Amino acid sequence: MTEPWHRAIAYALVGEDLELGLQARPDVPALLRELASRGWTGGRIADLARGAAAAGWPFVVPDALRRGLGAAQLHAAIGSARTELGLDVLAVLPPSRRTTLTADERRLRADVPPHW
Repeated sequence: MTEPWHRAIAYALVGEDLELGLQARPDVPALLRELASRGWTGGRIADLARGAAAAGWPFVVPDALRRGLGAAQLHAAIGSARTELGLDVLAVLPPSRRTTLTADERRLRADVPPHW
């Protein structure tokens, strides 16, 4: 059974409903090549993602485009596309710094059962 896999994934990445035909299953490398041929290069998608991160990127795929697609498969395909584009993490944060425990935290940490 063929479904609009690439259309839904492309919408999540670029926020536009592009006519990309029907597929039996998602093929992320083929989709990214097709998007690049239409002007949606990896760099352009990255710029869009970083600009739209606060508003919510990847974009929410409308119900009409998701109909008939497995939710987990769609989520995995979008994640795979993000990884291939190098956009699985939009902002790299430094590791959190170690904090000193408060008196209550030290008390809770020392509180162990008698058999410990």
